Amino acid sequence: MTFNPLPECEMRKTSDLINEMLTEAKETWLVAIAVGFEKETKFVFSSRRHPLEELNQLVQRGGSPLGLLRFNKENATIQGSYRPFEEYENEEWVKKYLAGLLDHLEEIIEESRPDYSFPKAY
Repeated sequence: MTFNPLPECEMRKTSDLINEMLTEAKETWLVAIAVGFEKETKFVFSSRRHPLEELNQLVQRGGSPLGLLRFNKENATIQGSYRPFEEYENEEWVKKYLAGLLDHLEEIIEESRPDYSFPKAY
């Protein structure tokens, strides 16, 4: 699949994208912004303390925010769905890209968990 980000001038501010994610997160268990790079995808999760800073860092490193992944939890079952950002809503490749990410639902959920690892005591 060809990765074809929009020129920077066409994308909304990162703060607008974070606000969109946080608004959506009020209605579900977890939401993530999928940020595409040439060879990988990174995620900014609604559950993080500083999502705007994380998104800004990823964009500064050349990432393109493509859309939202939404995770609904019902009992022990998690259902994933996606929605491209409005800038990409007519781009078929983005829909396929986001849909393909849902094939890795468990790994994405695991990545959303905070890292509570502490240095080992001597």
